[in-house]
Amino acid sequence: MAKILVVDDVEDNVKLLGFTLEDDGHDIIGAGDGVECLQKARQHHPDLILLDVMMPVLGGVDTLQHLKGDPELKSIPVIMLSAKDGDDWIVKSLDIGAHDYIAKPFVYPILSARIRSALRLRESQSKLAEANANLSRLASQDPLTEAYNRRHFFEISIAEFVKARRFNRPLAVIMLDIDHFKSINDTFGHSSGDRALVELTRQCRAIGRQSDIFGRIGGEEFALCCPDTDCEGARFIAERLRKAVEELVITSQDCTIKFTISLGVSDMNDGDADFSYLLKRADQLLYKAKHKGRNCTVAG
Repeated sequence: MAKILVVDDVEDNVKLLGFTLEDDGHDIIGAGDGVECLQKARQHHPDLILLDVMMPVLGGVDTLQHLKGDPELKSIPVIMLSAKDGDDWIVKSLDIGAHDYIAKPFVYPILSARIRSALRLRESQSKLAEANANLSRLASQDPLTEAYNRRHFFEISIAEFVKARRFNRPLAVIMLDIDHFKSINDTFGHSSGDRALVELTRQCRAIGRQSDIFGRIGGEEFALCCPDTDCEGARFIAERLRKAVEELVITSQDCTIKFTISLGVSDMNDGDADFSYLLKRADQLLYKAKHKGRNCTVAG
């Protein structure tokens, strides 16, 4: 059911509690002190930690503080276990971030109920994190191609422009779009046009570098922002991409589809007040490529 880390300096306590938890279907990991707890938590990433308060080397409350101070471990719920009298450790543990506490000797059904509560919290946190990740992805990605959408592309590229200007580094932009894209939609249907957009994105990701920023600007128009790259370097990338797309063959609904792209390449110069100047120049060069007959790269 769940992976539980049981931490107690008395080995028999770990074994006895472990046997009972295993009978409930849990996977148990044991640790004898706070230092070992931190090591095994980083190694196994348990769903729950049962942490004894009174331990040598590193006590339970101090261990809890380390757990909650570690970005990778802080979301793991912790139930404190102790025969220690007094309320101070309870208040301090809850203030630090313990999910719950239970006094020894404990009644197992009560502990089991609190474990279920902690695991429900863990599951809710995981679902929330997944939902937030999906929302972030939806906010930044084009839903069809999964390239960056226009807003996110500009957001990251503007930051790269500012960085390049500050540190006097080169920055280039490639603007590209599919030639005669409307005729693909009209002849083969919009689903085939979508396939072409997806395949183009796949080629851009395969040929572009990990540091390059690739976005769908609108329709069949895309842009590739290339940090630490001058015009000649970006032109080389653009030509590799153009040739790769030219060789693509897409089979859709018993039809064979081939298409080409036109590209405009420009790099940052002293007269560019912001990123839009650089992008506009690359866009103008893209239209020059169209006027030259398409399926070509124009750099400047």
